[in-house]
Amino acid sequence: MLDANANVDVDLAGKTVKIETTVHLDAVKSVIEDAGYDVIGV
Repeated sequence: MLDANANVDVDLAGKTVKIETTVHLDAVKSVIEDAGYDVIGV
């Protein structure tokens, strides 16, 4: 787990996720990509 205090907003219809966290962007992107998802529009 990267940040237990992160705010995550998931829009299933829009197929988007917004994340507010204090964790460095590269770490967040890496975890998302490792899970098999694309990171677009950072």
